[in-house]
Amino acid sequence: MDQTGIVHLCLFAVVLFCCVVLHEFGHALTARRYGVSTKDIIISPIGGVARLISMPEKPVHELIIAIAGPMVNLVIATILGTFLVLVTDQGVGLIGNQVTLFNHLSNFLPALFWLNLFLIGFNLLPAFPMDGGRIFRSILSMRIGKEKATRIAAMMGQSIAIGFLVYGIYRADFILGFIGLFVFFSAAFEYRSVRADTVLNSSTVEHVFRRTYTPIFIDDPMQKAISLTQKGKEKDFIVLDQKGQMHGVLHEEFVKEALKKNAAQEPVGSFTSPNYEKIGPHINLKHIFQLFQRNGYSIVPVFSQGVMIGVIDRRILNQFVRSKASLWSTWKKH
Repeated sequence: MDQTGIVHLCLFAVVLFCCVVLHEFGHALTARRYGVSTKDIIISPIGGVARLISMPEKPVHELIIAIAGPMVNLVIATILGTFLVLVTDQGVGLIGNQVTLFNHLSNFLPALFWLNLFLIGFNLLPAFPMDGGRIFRSILSMRIGKEKATRIAAMMGQSIAIGFLVYGIYRADFILGFIGLFVFFSAAFEYRSVRADTVLNSSTVEHVFRRTYTPIFIDDPMQKAISLTQKGKEKDFIVLDQKGQMHGVLHEEFVKEALKKNAAQEPVGSFTSPNYEKIGPHINLKHIFQLFQRNGYSIVPVFSQGVMIGVIDRRILNQFVRSKASLWSTWKKH
């Protein structure tokens, strides 16, 4: 490839990058139509990802969002193909071999046409969480529910990913192998997220709260909390006043702050947060999870008939969800 070809190739890479960005904007703008915001759009050497804040509840909405990306590439390819066939004598054909392809400026638009078709075909592979896998999952969800549909789509996606990895190693195509690894672990992550949501919705506080906890009094030195934290048994604490009544909570972050400030002998009351909420044992765990996220709580007291019967903290909640949301453990059950 001569110097002109290198310039053409660099320009082509920039234009192709724009096509990938437009593909992701297709997902993002369609998602916005259904009230789903996009956190960001990440573009990498192996493609783009529009990270949505959440997935729509209705499978048909997910179907439309998933299709929107490839449809953008279809529109681009249609415009290019129509122009090349109707306006140019060359049509969509390419001149030269792979090495000299970009030495010919007339190959620029045909190559862009074919690569947009490739993007459509590749993204429509049923390898969840790629677009094709999401389309497959959304169609299944209409009949068997989101969790089961995600499990089946994840299994299919990981099977295809293993194929990518093996073929990539065989052909020394490290990009394809990396795509295989990315799809494999992404499928597992997506399933865990859906499974975790199901676990949270179907469980209550009484499934996870602990009755044993170490109360700390407002007059205790922070050294007591620091020692308990360093032992690893508890990280967040319920703080009581001199009468043994609930006064507030001591988060792990506050304990670390006291340690940094060499405030081990200062009273616990100086670091206690008065912000907390009393919860009952029959409250849905999804509500507790959102409470932790929204208000920044790390521990809340559990009350029954006006009496404190235990606590639930973010550590035990996360452990419970992880144990129930494992892809492998769920496969064993089915």
